[in-house]
Amino acid sequence: MNAACPMLQATQIHKSFGAQQVLKGVSLSVNKGEVVTLIGASGSGKSTFLRCMNLLEIPQSGRLQVGVHGFDFSASGRAPGDAALTRLRRDIGMVFQHFNLFPHMTVLQNIVEAPVQVKGMAQAEAAALGRDLLAKVGLADKAGAYPSHLSGGQKQRVAIARALAMRPDVMLFDEVTSALDPELVDEVLSVIKQLAGEGMTMVLVTHEMAFAAEVSDRIGFMLDGVMTEIGAPAEIIRNPRNERLKIFLERFRRSAV
Repeated sequence: MNAACPMLQATQIHKSFGAQQVLKGVSLSVNKGEVVTLIGASGSGKSTFLRCMNLLEIPQSGRLQVGVHGFDFSASGRAPGDAALTRLRRDIGMVFQHFNLFPHMTVLQNIVEAPVQVKGMAQAEAAALGRDLLAKVGLADKAGAYPSHLSGGQKQRVAIARALAMRPDVMLFDEVTSALDPELVDEVLSVIKQLAGEGMTMVLVTHEMAFAAEVSDRIGFMLDGVMTEIGAPAEIIRNPRNERLKIFLERFRRSAV
């Protein structure tokens, strides 16, 4: 798969919860090595769309292609089986707002659990990989610590290392700094910035506008379940065309002052 081929392609994704239509035919194509950030007000559908990308939420209709994994929800009319979901999630990692670390396991044990249990990696190989990833996220000295002894920023960096341990083709980040104290945000964003520099394919949902402008190849603005505008950061952040996007950005500029 070359750099011009989509690593992830979501086409006309529809998702409703009861009578509430949250996604109204959202499409997105992400090339290998590309970083795409989704912005928009709370309730616009961006996090639901992200969760549809690794099928934590199953769309009612539309198509999804992630690497070699393809799903046509319009044709099948039923949810993929557990085996298909497991295969997909081996190749697409996700980091959430909340860290979801196992409190009874050390940091290193949290990281090696999935590679050993899901991918069948040897324990020694997984431990070596885990230590390398902890060094990568600046936590080499925390391998034996328990989550309760870590700050929020440290827990989130462990969560990133845990997702990377599966060696995914695509990484999804769902507002990973929103639960952190302001002084801890930069340490997490710096790890994501490093991954972007290394060519990791990523889709982010964030309210960190300056960071989005710096790290993204494209930014998509979601409004009422629709991808209203998408383009390069210079177009979306600095020269928006959509009036609702202008209002959204202006609100963030005022709050940053």
